[in-house]
Amino acid sequence: MSARFYLVAPNTLEPAQIIACAKAACAAGDCATIIVPESVSTEDVAALQSLDLAVFLQDVEPRIVSRLRADGLHLSNMEHVIVDLRMSLPRDAMVGINAGTSRHTAMEAAEQGADYVAFNQKSQTVGEPLIKWWNDIAEIPAVPFDPLTPADLATMLPHNPDFIRPSDDMWQSPDAAARIINELSAKLTS
Repeated sequence: MSARFYLVAPNTLEPAQIIACAKAACAAGDCATIIVPESVSTEDVAALQSLDLAVFLQDVEPRIVSRLRADGLHLSNMEHVIVDLRMSLPRDAMVGINAGTSRHTAMEAAEQGADYVAFNQKSQTVGEPLIKWWNDIAEIPAVPFDPLTPADLATMLPHNPDFIRPSDDMWQSPDAAARIINELSAKLTS
């Protein structure tokens, strides 16, 4: 199975621009998930979910995930205990964590019940590539959290990532989103 796209909308974008770019991206390729800023409304979340996207909020209180009816919470560090957070989230809400380059953080997150871990693969300077290492030892999905270009895929795809985060240039316009997802999709299937 080919990697799916994991979209991360900038906090500075208006919800209408996020939705327009996400629609174009979903029409161009297999998009699975989107992280959106807290400024979105319940209607914006529903519009994104209607595109078959799982909608995550980043580093917010669990009650905000519930209020906006989002699908999950993305944490940028292990500051919180995932088990405790889950008690305040809707029962079927997902939790993901960015482990940076820390194998220990990734293992701890998995042990606490994270639904996925993200890695800053480009920041890794030594050792076996994080995504490859994770896929060899763990069941839960891994997300290379660095935005990737088609040129980056040559080094990333051999590690079998579950998701690909497209370049942040995709948020410039719906046309840019469609072009970037099309370019990445072509590399994924070649």
